[in-house]
Parts: sequence; C-alpha cells; structure tokens
Amino acid sequence: MDRNLTGRKIRTHRRAASLTQGQLASRVGISPSYLNLIEANKRPIAGGLLDRIAVALGISRTELDDTSEWRIVDALNELIADPEIAGSSEHSRTVADFVGRNPEWADLVLKLYRAFIDRNQAVLALADRLSRDPFLGESVHRILTNVTAIRSASEILEKNDDLSDAQRRRFLSIVAADSERLSTAARSLAEFFDNADMRVRSGTAMEHVDTFIFESNNHFAELEQLGEGFLRRNARSGASHHALIEMMVADHEKAAPSPAAGVPGATPETARSRRFRILKAMSATLAGDKVSRLVHASPSLASEAARTLATSALHAYAAAAVLMPYEPFLAAAERWRYDLDALSSQFDVSYEQAAHRLATLRRPGAEGVHFAFMRSDPSGYVTKRLSLPRLPLPRYSNACPLWVIYSAFQNAGATARAFGALPSGDRFLFFARAVEKGPQAVTFPRHLLSIMLACPAPEAGRVVYADGIDQSNPQTTVPVGTTCRLCPRENCGHRQEAALVI
Repeated sequence: MDRNLTGRKIRTHRRAASLTQGQLASRVGISPSYLNLIEANKRPIAGGLLDRIAVALGISRTELDDTSEWRIVDALNELIADPEIAGSSEHSRTVADFVGRNPEWADLVLKLYRAFIDRNQAVLALADRLSRDPFLGESVHRILTNVTAIRSASEILEKNDDLSDAQRRRFLSIVAADSERLSTAARSLAEFFDNADMRVRSGTAMEHVDTFIFESNNHFAELEQLGEGFLRRNARSGASHHALIEMMVADHEKAAPSPAAGVPGATPETARSRRFRILKAMSATLAGDKVSRLVHASPSLASEAARTLATSALHAYAAAAVLMPYEPFLAAAERWRYDLDALSSQFDVSYEQAAHRLATLRRPGAEGVHFAFMRSDPSGYVTKRLSLPRLPLPRYSNACPLWVIYSAFQNAGATARAFGALPSGDRFLFFARAVEKGPQAVTFPRHLLSIMLACPAPEAGRVVYADGIDQSNPQTTVPVGTTCRLCPRENCGHRQEAALVI
C-alpha cells in the first residue's frame, strides 16, 4: 500500500487555489511533469521542496504533512479488518485516497467506529454483569418466589367460595405481605440499575488518551520544565541530583505507603518503583495546575474516564521528567547510544522507566531517536503503546507474532532484537526485553512484562541494539506485519487468521 498522502494533499490544495499544475510548478521552480509525478505519489518529496510548495500555495507546511492522516488511515484499516464489520479487501486499497481527499469525513467515520466499539463493549460488559452478578440472581429468585406466593394465594381466594372469614383474611394477609416483599425487591433492582457505578463506562477511553498523546507528539514542554527547575534547585543546594530525590522521597514516604502492602499475591515494591510512585503522587502538587490545563484543553479527551487516565499519564510523565531531566538524559542517551542498561544505572531508574523516557525525547530542535513504545503481558494483551507515524500499533487485537516483544518472553532478562520490514516497505529496528515486576511470592507465577522499542531503520545506526546486524542482508530482516488480518503475506507460517488485505 502506498504510504504517502502528501501528493494527494498537494493536488487538493492546488485545486482549491484554482491553480493549474503548470502555474504551481512555475512558482515552485520545477517542471509540470515532475509536479504531476509528485501529486500521483510516484516521486518522493524532500523537505526543502515541500516548504516551497507550501509557500506557493499560501499554507503552512504542516497542512501538507501526512502524519495525522496516516494515523486515521491505520485506524480505518483496522475498521475494515474487524470481523464484526466484515469489510471488503477492495476497500483497503482506497482508504488512503479517501483520507487524502476527505479527511473530515474520514475522521467522522472513525468516530462512528469508535462509538460502535464503545457500545459493543458496553453491551458485552452489561451482559456479563447480568449473568454473573449474585445480587441480580438473588433478586430475580426473590421476585419469582413472591410472585408465585401471590399467585397461589390469589387462586385459592378465587376458586374457593367456602372459605371462612378467618381463612380469607389469612390468604389476603399473605397476598399483602408478599406484595410488599415484591415491591421492595423491585425497588432494589431498579436502584441497582440506576446506580452510577453500575453504568458501563466508555470502552475507548484509553484510545482517546492514545490520540491525545499522539497529537502532542508524546512531548509536554510544560512538564519538562519541572525537571529543569529541579536541576536548578539542586545546583543551589549543593546536593547531587540523586541525593535530592532521595531526600524528597524520604520526606513523603510515610504519607504515601505502598498500595500493595499486605495484599496477597501482590508484587513487592522495589526501591525504584517506590521512588517513582512517590514522585508521581507529588506531581499532583507540583504540576497539578499544568496537568489540569493540558487535560481540559484537549478535545480528544471528551469523557471523564479519558481525562482521568490522561491525568494519571501526565503525572507519570512529570515524575519521569524529575527523575530523568530532558537535557542530561538526552546527552546520556546519545553518549551511551541508547543503551537502556547504562541509562538505568546512571539515573537509578528501572528498565521500563528508561525505555518509556526515550519515547518522549521529542523537543523541537533537540530530538532524540524517534521510538515507538509497546508493553505486553504474556497473553499478548497490550497494556501500553506509543505509536510512530509509519508504525501503527494494534488497538483491538494482538500484534504480529513475529515481533520481538513476544519472543522476548522465551528468554526473560535478555534483549531480543531484529530488523523488521512491513508490507509497506518501511523498515524498523525492534528490540525488547521481558522484565520481572519485582520478586514474586512462592505460590504465584512470575509477573513478566515485555517492553519493546522500535525506531526507523535510517536512525538505527545511532542505537547500540543494531550493532552486529547486517542491514544490507535481506536474511537478517524479518518480514513482519501489524496484525494478521491486515497483513498480505499469505505464505507466513505464523499466520493465525485469514488476511483481509490483498
């Protein structure tokens, strides 16, 4: 599938400006035939030429950039692949053209699909609740018992004319008493369904948070200032960065005990996770106003559930900015060539904390390597994801089984790495490690999570995990997909379901 929407957008803006290809080509300083090839997506377009075209059209370059549109394209491809929708493979060939020509309509279709997913999950959750909740079973049984008693007493009263006054009063009393019990049971049931806690919340809140983070380029300058201010205070105090953090943690540790303490089977808290938890809690005071402004200013966070999740994510971001201040962390990352073990040791953070921080190094003019981040449990359930424009991470299904995020579970603690080529032709360096979330109790299984980072192949030379892999040898590049239903590689021995896209 063609991975360039810029040509279509140039054509759309040119026609909106009532310019011919010859007129625009003349303004830009290229031939009309070359512009025709660009608009047909048959020629790549460099940054300088894109700038000149944007100026000639009287628009900003960002209006020709296709990053946000490709997020919509990838999401619509998932819509087509959804078995509930059962779309045609023919549709997948026109998705990019549809988004390029009608971005507003494409966004509306995606919103409708999200609403469909939301309602589906709500119905399933409600059905599960109805079938499993003990209160419901007991209430229905009580109602049926009361109805049966009322019916029996009523039939006796109706069919027996020879009842004495005392007997009649006794059966009427039974009807009255069971009617009251029936009314009480019905009121309890009505209150249960009307309870706000019973209502099923949106099933797409996490997706809304993903969109919010993606639109922010996973970088929040206001929160980064916390780390910089922390360094300035550190310089005045004379204490080292690590020592100052330890003093802050010690001051707040008593007021913020581990939530896992005393819970059977809970993972014991490590010093690093305790430190991060306390700093995240402190962020509510240090960055509460900034976080609140960011959350409530975003149109992507339309529900209270989404705003709650986003608030938690931003407080975690602020904690990371204090533990790993931007400039020192970026400098160390470049010096160590993004070696996560070296970064974990230098900043005294966990492997996962260092990996997640690498995916936030997006400050304009001072960017690090562009990383996607993904976290999965052994079942394949994705518990956290940060995408790249040309590397969509699945939302509604498992990822490609050939991704190293899964093979890392085969040798926990070791780094699995490989170059992977998507069907689009885009190549990425993938590396992952399965880490244990603290020592586990004897009677419980190990709590493993696989942490994966991926960067575009052209940037892989800056990353230590690419060392020793010959990029020029096709045999060292794994042909991967995103999910089976979106992968056209019919002969893949790891396929779990039929491909939709051909």
